Amino acid sequence: MDDVLRLIDSIYEAAGRPDHWQAALTQLADATGSIDATMGGQTSAQVPMLISARTDPDYVRSYAEYYHARNPMQMAVFGQPVGKVVLDHMVMNKGAFESSDFFNEWCKPQGYLAGGALNLAADGGWRATVMVSGRNDYDQERYQLLERVAPHLRRAFELNQILHQTRALGVGAMAALEYVDRGVLVVNRSRLASTANAMAERILGIGDGLRLKGGQLTCDRPDESKTLERALASCERGTADSSGTTITITRSAGRSPLSLMCIPFPATAWWPGFDQQVALIFITDRDTRLEQRSQRLRARFGLTPAEAALAWEIAKSGGRQEAAESRGVSLSTARTQLSSIFDKTGVRRQAELVRLLLDTLDEPD
Repeated sequence: MDDVLRLIDSIYEAAGRPDHWQAALTQLADATGSIDATMGGQTSAQVPMLISARTDPDYVRSYAEYYHARNPMQMAVFGQPVGKVVLDHMVMNKGAFESSDFFNEWCKPQGYLAGGALNLAADGGWRATVMVSGRNDYDQERYQLLERVAPHLRRAFELNQILHQTRALGVGAMAALEYVDRGVLVVNRSRLASTANAMAERILGIGDGLRLKGGQLTCDRPDESKTLERALASCERGTADSSGTTITITRSAGRSPLSLMCIPFPATAWWPGFDQQVALIFITDRDTRLEQRSQRLRARFGLTPAEAALAWEIAKSGGRQEAAESRGVSLSTARTQLSSIFDKTGVRRQAELVRLLLDTLDEPD
């Protein structure tokens, strides 16, 4: 009894840790008096995945590359219902099986003279199957053991699939967020950030106006921290609507303020007191966005860094004098740079330049 419980524990450990399947299959082989236990994902024509407890890797490779399509027993098992434990003599004539090349060339040299199987899942022409193989026919006691652990094997495999899909969706979502021109954070009710894209990490790393202190999202100004706390509390209570709450974060002189949009994170009732995520925060850094567009402008028109910076300052301030002062250059230098910008972009007036820059802003990154 204890051995069976330990086997079931091992199976469920593999549910959360797929790299544990080999250990679980080894325990399954031992518990059923088998030489080997194998899990395979396959179609009728090929084996895209095979995990074996003890089979020699060369035999595993030859099975996947050649013998799977020539295994009449596997083809018979392939047609069985999901969840049903079958033994070899239940699905085909053993005499016919023992006359096959697969049995004589692959099974017999390894001592795999009898076996049982269980289809774990089926979808769109493929099946996941667990197979046990040994020297002796499986008696009623060993068959009942297989039947007893069969539901646990199925559930563990289903959990593997769910976890894989969930992780893939999460990874895909975060990978997509790396392509947006805003910082993105996921925070919990304590303002602890659990996930951030590269731009958010860069903004927080500068630590001007907004920073992480002990992993907690904090504003430099206490009044803005209080505003952030209220926005997160609204997200947690569900009183913030899906369009989000926008907060302006002051930064040091000469830098544009940050704009934070706090959007309620989808609520999940998992366990009382569980510290779940409450908000998705989008951080807009106008200066960083302008820098990115500046780089694109340089690449498109061959502007120098100084020319691109001046062009954006003109767009921001609306005048050459203000742009020159902001850039810390003389008015004559600004005139020279602006003349070069006109030549390279093909425009002739500042208003046309601003329209060109706005068009550039509308282009996808």
